[in-house]
Amino acid sequence: MKLRNHPLMIRKSGYCNWPPVWTTPDSDRDDKPQGEVGTLEDVVMSKMIDNKIFLFLLYRGNRYMGVVAFDDASFCNTLYEILKLNRGRTLKEIGDLDLSFAG
Repeated sequence: MKLRNHPLMIRKSGYCNWPPVWTTPDSDRDDKPQGEVGTLEDVVMSKMIDNKIFLFLLYRGNRYMGVVAFDDASFCNTLYEILKLNRGRTLKEIGDLDLSFAG
């Protein structure tokens, strides 16, 4: 099962985490990427928040940040480790990763 289709990527509220909603600190830019575009530059997980992963995307020379949040903290930790290993890959490639072993 591909990451983008994994049932734990959907919150109990029905919100789908993938692809993330991207934001930028550049207030005069409103052309935020949508879909599985760009390259995953980095991932960060707070030691104080155990169900969110912060992702940093490079797209058309600009850096964006997104967050994915989960109801299942164990799945969140697993995905964090997977995303760390896949820095530098495109979001499309990451969405295609097989996560049938997880969850």
